[in-house]
Amino acid sequence: MKKMAEKRSRWIALGHAEYLEIPYEKEFFSVVKASERVVCHFYRENWPCKLLLFPLEIWNNLLLMLYVKHRQKLVMDKHLSILAKQHIETRFVKINAEKSLYLSEKLRIVVLPTLALVKNAIVED
Repeated sequence: MKKMAEKRSRWIALGHAEYLEIPYEKEFFSVVKASERVVCHFYRENWPCKLLLFPLEIWNNLLLMLYVKHRQKLVMDKHLSILAKQHIETRFVKINAEKSLYLSEKLRIVVLPTLALVKNAIVED
């Protein structure tokens, strides 16, 4: 019991039980080294399009596509934050794949969103 309480407090001190964003890819390596289990959500930020020269039909389709992608990110964030609170032994983080090109290339991330499962500093397939 005492060992489990110590583990729990150590995990919470490391940032477990929260779903946080990693702003820089260098932080990813420190997070992975510090925690035994990590779930990392690679996402892409959807920037609004500023071109207003599209015909109305294309513009509506573009807005619908951006809305759907934004909703998918919100749904993923919601579920991962719930899982982070339920599974304190695992650290849940997210990182913008466009800002971390080196990491995305090394982990062979092609489709977004992608979840990378890291156990003992090794990405699991």
